[in-house]
Amino acid sequence: MLGYAPAARAVIDDAPPPNPTLVMVFAEQPPVLNWNRETQRPYGPLVNTMNRVAARAGLTLVWQEPWTRRRLLTDMDASRQPLCTPNWALTPDRAHRFKFTDPLGPAPDWVLLVRASDPRIGQAPTLAELLARPDLVFGFSDGSWVDERYVQPPLHTEPKAAPPPDAPNRERVRSGQSTLVAMVAKGRIDFTLVNRLTLDRMLAERHIAPADLRVIPAPDAGPSQPGRVMCTLSTASALIDRLNQAIAEEARVPVADD
Repeated sequence: MLGYAPAARAVIDDAPPPNPTLVMVFAEQPPVLNWNRETQRPYGPLVNTMNRVAARAGLTLVWQEPWTRRRLLTDMDASRQPLCTPNWALTPDRAHRFKFTDPLGPAPDWVLLVRASDPRIGQAPTLAELLARPDLVFGFSDGSWVDERYVQPPLHTEPKAAPPPDAPNRERVRSGQSTLVAMVAKGRIDFTLVNRLTLDRMLAERHIAPADLRVIPAPDAGPSQPGRVMCTLSTASALIDRLNQAIAEEARVPVADD
């Protein structure tokens, strides 16, 4: 899997799960993964796909209510209970801490999103140039790969040390890309990174005119890997194999979003 070293910690149980029920935890990823507060159920194309994959694998998914990204990563990292979460990028750090399925769909196309009317931003700035400007606010999701790559210190060399506060030109949110798109449109942040493959759906969901925003190519800005199902190390490898077989049988799947 991308040539990463195997997970450092031992797996508790590699036998097939005796109970065909798998607990799914997640952070909301509008518009592909949402939570209905009234019905207390998730909805969206990613939920539909995961339920179909689970049915093919002979599993029943039990969806918990949404967590924050930071809590999800922390609790899954420490958990000895089999848990899975959908649509996460495989990064070198996560490869040592979790188990991953095969890709759910095509790789994302990361682009910079800015307001079309913002006179401070040129036609073709680089991400590094924008991040270095104190007058422009960069928005990102707490606990996302963007947080890991562009905001947090590199890898966790001192896990017990409190992370430094974010710079004034960084805006941390607990929601997903759809919220960041709306924040750019409203002028609450000046730029963010989004997956172009889901941008039209997010604009429609938020009733934002496409002409109000502008996308700027950002090659190599984000993970080139597509989204996968990410599970705790205590999840049986046989279960991962069953999910992989079911994913291979799925013809239509959502694009990666985190």
